[in-house]
Amino acid sequence: MFRIPEFFETEMNFKDAAKVMESRGRGDLLAGMESMDQVWTDYCASDDQDDDQFFTDWGYECSAYNVVFENMSKLFK
Repeated sequence: MFRIPEFFETEMNFKDAAKVMESRGRGDLLAGMESMDQVWTDYCASDDQDDDQFFTDWGYECSAYNVVFENMSKLFK
């Protein structure tokens, strides 16, 4: 899960969040989630890190990721 500053969080339901992640994965929810993991990995590896800019650019997708992650994790408890 992403630790998103409250200012950048977007409230959404699971259906909308899943659509966002599926869109990133070209119709594949898991691929969309992995794509966001890669965006974060690339950001952390860069020399030019600015959390505010990252969440300005990716806050909506990070929020969607968190909603999907939270809802799907219930299947594995």
